Amino acid sequence: MTDLDDILKYWNTYELRRFLGSTIPMSRQAEKEWLERVTKYSPFKDGEMVLAIVDKMSNEFLGTCGVFDISSANRHAEFGIAIHNPDNLSKGYGTDTTLVMLWIAFNILGLNTVYLRAFSKNKRALKAYEKAGFKMVGTLRGHVFSEGEFQDHVMMDITAGEFFERYPAGTQIGQP
Repeated sequence: MTDLDDILKYWNTYELRRFLGSTIPMSRQAEKEWLERVTKYSPFKDGEMVLAIVDKMSNEFLGTCGVFDISSANRHAEFGIAIHNPDNLSKGYGTDTTLVMLWIAFNILGLNTVYLRAFSKNKRALKAYEKAGFKMVGTLRGHVFSEGEFQDHVMMDITAGEFFERYPAGTQIGQP
């Protein structure tokens, strides 16, 4: 099975899309074009880095994650993650993936701040982000129209300094 097939297996389910900011399903062709585009991205040239999330032991495709809107001038980016199969939620994959992406953002890309937006109703995600070291910095009230109402987006961020306090240089992240 290709990454496209793995992505599409759960991508258009309401359960997954409800917290992504758009519940509108995507066609196979649109997802194929997106996948072809993001696999060629250079983080600073294109401002994005998107990766597949894979179980280290079974090699099972779990979802996608990335940093977006990378600003080389300001050394910040937005983080996003989606664990696709609901059976894989609440197993630590989100926290582990978040830590690996933060390690890349701060140690490889040289960013100073990584921020994110999450639905205030997405308690599971907020818990994972807090476990990874993100701090609440504010709320965008009524920011997204979803499920028949305007919903709040929580803003969170983490600085390189905060990350390195918890994970000094040489710390191994994401080990089995």
